[in-house]
This record gives sequence, structure tokens and C-alpha cells, in this order.
Amino acid sequence: MSLMTAVTGLPDDVARVALDLPLRANLSALDNIALIPLYQRHYSATESGRLALAMLDQLGYAAIAALRDADMTPAQRFVAKLARAVILGRPRLVIDRPGAMLYDVPYPAFIRQLAAQAEMTGTWEIFDFSWNQALYRE
Repeated sequence: MSLMTAVTGLPDDVARVALDLPLRANLSALDNIALIPLYQRHYSATESGRLALAMLDQLGYAAIAALRDADMTPAQRFVAKLARAVILGRPRLVIDRPGAMLYDVPYPAFIRQLAAQAEMTGTWEIFDFSWNQALYRE
């Protein structure tokens, strides 16, 4: 099965981090993340913001809360996308071609570090090109 077929065939209960799922450029990292519980779970704006900040803090990146997309490094942008994907606690997370998003850090180690944070649960999967598979065997 090709990488693109695998990605498009994912069920709705899978959270996804991908280059083709951008942040809203006019919103801060906090607001991008808070939109998810606000609209999908109908939480109040205050509660959604609190949950979003707690998620960033859990990942060790609370300092990026006020940053907008253009002000973030690629790694910070990835963390904002990751927080947005995991805030609803879906059982499966797919990171689609991380090298396209994380070109400023050694990304297999960076993703392992984020996944090891407290209370990161569920299954994390990386969908990547076959020639990058050796990177994940370290």
C-alpha cells in the first residue's frame, strides 16, 4: 500500500499531524489548539483555552502559546499541530511525513521526546517514505 493511500484511508477516530493540516495563520498557537475542544466538544472559550495551555505545558512548550504561525520555528509549529491533534485524546495519532515539518531538529529523537511526556497516551504512528525508515531504528 502506498503512503498516500494509507493516509487517505485513515478512519475518523485517528488524530493526524501533517504538513497539509496547517495552523490558522491569524491565530496564536493557543487559539489554534483551543478551537478543537471549542467546536468539537462545545466547551466554553475559557475552558478550551485552559485545556490548550495545559496541553502545551504538558509538552513542555507553554512559552509558544502567544506565538502565531509566522513567528514559530518549524519545531514549535509541529508542537502546536501535535497539541491540536492530541487534545481530544483519540486512541491513535498518525504523524504524516515528519521530515517535511521538522527540518530544524533531528526529528526521530524529537518525536520520541514528545511522546515520552507525562500522560501522552494512545498509539503514535509515523507514516513516512520507505527510504526514511532507517531513521526510526535508532
